[in-house]
Amino acid sequence: MDTDRLIRALVDDLRPVTPLASTGRRLFRWLAVGAPFVAIVVAVMGLRPDIGDRLSDGVFLLQELAMAATAVAAAWAALSAGIPGTRRGVLYAPVAPLLLWTGAMGYQYAGEWQSGDAAALMLGIDLQCIPGIVVTGTVPLVAIVAAIRAVGPHNRTVAVFWGTLASAALANGALRLFHPVDAAIMVIVWQFGSVLALAILATLAKNVLVPVPGTKISADA
Repeated sequence: MDTDRLIRALVDDLRPVTPLASTGRRLFRWLAVGAPFVAIVVAVMGLRPDIGDRLSDGVFLLQELAMAATAVAAAWAALSAGIPGTRRGVLYAPVAPLLLWTGAMGYQYAGEWQSGDAAALMLGIDLQCIPGIVVTGTVPLVAIVAAIRAVGPHNRTVAVFWGTLASAALANGALRLFHPVDAAIMVIVWQFGSVLALAILATLAKNVLVPVPGTKISADA
């Protein structure tokens, strides 16, 4: 074997490698794509008639802020998860705003329970929540999946779960600006439940969303 020829052949086939942008920059790019899209959806659907009263409600505002914080923290964790050596604390960062979000919903439910408002405690059927979150979260989800795939398949489960949760949380925050459903039980079951369901389903489909290079997914898989 001609070693010099082999080395020249390897060098000739080299291609320049584009350095991966910092997590902060990639997060900014995701927000630059996702936030304007959900804003457009809200503008098209129109703000709910009582938006002024809702934004003056401390519990509603806390939930909106918690959803936004969850979306940002979860996106950060998703974009960091694919990088080997990422600190465990970064991957658990979305837990805090997620607990704040669930705590705010629990506080609202406790208040409605104590007030004895029977209408607020009745669980009805809301056929707009799931499609509303899916449609509003489509572009943010596509954008973050593309960003995850650009990093690689390392730690796909964490990356896809947090990435989907980030997109769904962003979409749910937008949904509540035009979809007038505020009863705690409805919010917990239909809205928060839809967010979790979408995150779990996407995680189960991680092999499709973020395939391992060199593998093929057959129709029988």
